[in-house]
Amino acid sequence: MPRIIIVFCFFCLIQHCVAAQERSFGTLPLINKPGIVLASSGSKKIDSVQYRRVLNIYNRLVQARGDFRFPVPSFNLVAEERRVAGIDYDQLNIALEEKALGVCNSFGADADAAIAFLLAHELTHYYEKHAWRSGFADDNKDLKIGVEMNKLADDTANETEADYLGGFLAYSAGYGVFQRGSEIIQGLYKAYGLKNEIAGYPSLSDRQALSRRTAERLANLVDLFEMANLLSATAKHNLAYEYYRYLLLEYQSREIYNNLGVTVTLSTMEEIGTQKYRYPLEMDLESSAQKAAMLSPGDPRVQEKFRQAILHFDAAISMDPNYAPAYLNKATVYALMGDLVRARFYANVEARQASKTGNYPKVAQDIDVLMGIIEARSNNVKGAQALFTKADKAGSALAKINLRVLLKQPPLKEIPAGGLWLDAEKIENFSLDEVARDLRVDPKKTIMVKSRMEFLQTPPIGTASTVFVNLVNNDQKTIFHLTEPGYTGKTARKIGLGDPRANVVKVYGEPARSLETPRGQIMVYQNILFIIGKDGKLERWANYQ
Repeated sequence: MPRIIIVFCFFCLIQHCVAAQERSFGTLPLINKPGIVLASSGSKKIDSVQYRRVLNIYNRLVQARGDFRFPVPSFNLVAEERRVAGIDYDQLNIALEEKALGVCNSFGADADAAIAFLLAHELTHYYEKHAWRSGFADDNKDLKIGVEMNKLADDTANETEADYLGGFLAYSAGYGVFQRGSEIIQGLYKAYGLKNEIAGYPSLSDRQALSRRTAERLANLVDLFEMANLLSATAKHNLAYEYYRYLLLEYQSREIYNNLGVTVTLSTMEEIGTQKYRYPLEMDLESSAQKAAMLSPGDPRVQEKFRQAILHFDAAISMDPNYAPAYLNKATVYALMGDLVRARFYANVEARQASKTGNYPKVAQDIDVLMGIIEARSNNVKGAQALFTKADKAGSALAKINLRVLLKQPPLKEIPAGGLWLDAEKIENFSLDEVARDLRVDPKKTIMVKSRMEFLQTPPIGTASTVFVNLVNNDQKTIFHLTEPGYTGKTARKIGLGDPRANVVKVYGEPARSLETPRGQIMVYQNILFIIGKDGKLERWANYQ
């Protein structure tokens, strides 16, 4: 769950030219130069190592968006010097100019992030349908309604939204920290020979100021997404659900719909009590602690909530038919509902196929875990053992836990603090008690998630960590102190980033809760959690209360 902040907001106005439906990012004065043609009209298209590199970035963005309800625009790298990057709606093509690529490449280690932003910006125009109003107005400018819509068209707002949501898309695609928005604006102006003041455009200084403001807004959105994941990990399912709902108002993605379904499922599972096995919901955090059942799985209220979760998973699948985690989660809910026939189908057919097509190796492991649970519930002990063993050998910690349950072996437990580990857990030399006692709030980063529920952040207390707070009714706080990628400190028991999961288990024991993710796992202990990546190594950790 790396925290990747893409800083965005470059150019704010769109000119409509040559083709009514063509929109350009940072349209340049050369647009009116005689002899200049659009990329889709015959400009030289470049096929090179650089093109294939940029195409790979483009494809990662398309996959991260995960919205295949619409045809995906083609991509070209072109030998033009007129518009930086743009989308031609008539040809359904997105083009990046070679000169603009050169500016991005000048940013060294941040080059891919800069390219990702330029392309994500154009993809956001497409997915958010920003061209519809202006295109309609141009096509009907002889009518009164066309004139009125031209007056209402707000290109600056569309550009700002494309920067904002495009930045989140680049974040979702996994690109590194990019906080040099003002620099790239200056670089593009210089490369294209532009003056600071251009008629019909915001000034360079205004563009840079808007870039910084939009960057702050995006950073808050990324942090909100991380907080939702942390709340899910620590079984604050109802709070997490509200965060994901808030996010959907800003940005629709398969992951958010999927996580909404998971939080509904987990919350409902708490109402029906302990399950014998740990189910591989991805964004699932199921406790092994015993509790008395309040409702039966067949209760109409429970069934209705499970059906609601399935609708969220269906929404994720509708955006991307190859999004394997949603198929797996849907199969898991059917298993919880007692419908093992549908559970088998969605796990062993739909999820299995999507895991291959969409390249989800971790999902494939979790499918074996779910199929093992289904076989165990069908009294096929040998079949269940074979499936759990297969997943265990592939590296699934969840399979190992379920195999011990199947074989009636005692569960592995957490190792409590004591002896050599009496010191409080600290990050950047601050314990969570110390953080909580001096809890200052950065008002610029406060978000009202819903009535009487706020997401708060503190000013930085160090250089490599973040403090997130959920506040309900002005007095109920949930606090997380989270390391940043690259943090070099150690936990009280001498665990650091890059350590394998086995090292964590050696000194902390097996956690009572574990959250499966499409990449790895979150291990949740009392007051500390560890985020394990796809290579089985520790990526980040958080202290919480």
